[in-house]
Amino acid sequence: MIDVILPELPERELALLSEETPQPSGPRLAGRVVLGGPVALPVTAELVGSDPELLDFLRAEAANAVYHLVHLSVTCARDAPDPALHSVNLDVSLTAEPVRRGTTVFQPVAWSMTPRQLTAEVRAPEPAAHLGPRLGFHDGGGTAYGERICLEARRELRSDPGWEIRHTSAARIGGTYRLAMVVRAPRGAVSRAAVAVGATVREGHTLHRFREELEEPLRLAALQ
Repeated sequence: MIDVILPELPERELALLSEETPQPSGPRLAGRVVLGGPVALPVTAELVGSDPELLDFLRAEAANAVYHLVHLSVTCARDAPDPALHSVNLDVSLTAEPVRRGTTVFQPVAWSMTPRQLTAEVRAPEPAAHLGPRLGFHDGGGTAYGERICLEARRELRSDPGWEIRHTSAARIGGTYRLAMVVRAPRGAVSRAAVAVGATVREGHTLHRFREELEEPLRLAALQ
């Protein structure tokens, strides 16, 4: 196992557009959500070299696939005025295009994601993520029966991964959530990660939905 130090991330405050009236002049949800990143780093032999098992795995995959560490964060205001955030979603769309015309490539997938689940109010972000066998994140213990999940990774091993943050009776949405995934992508291709953030607020029994998609997908460096 190796520890991967989580990098500092450039941040932007989002003004999420209403999905009910999605015109530029429509209602927006501003001052509630700040997105950090995304930032991507290639998984290299130098990065995993201190772990022989990880190094062997990377070499066995080298003919067909490359791996990238993608880092993001979501910071949600703790003292925002009502209505409070009911849920926040971060969605990633992974795509790949071949470098050479006429060749076909498989679509990238979220090989592993962290955190998989959180069941308590978010505290200060951990300074490192822990990569174990086969480049899988090690999150520690699982959740106990009956615990309410406030953050959950979704759609691991697919090209449309993401995380959902939920308001629960035990944990109100607020603070910084550090997120990371290992992406398995085809060698000899240009891969990209498009990011969108959605949020819902509850007024009475009605949920109002808002969303913003980043204009430029994150380019994952093509390794030859």
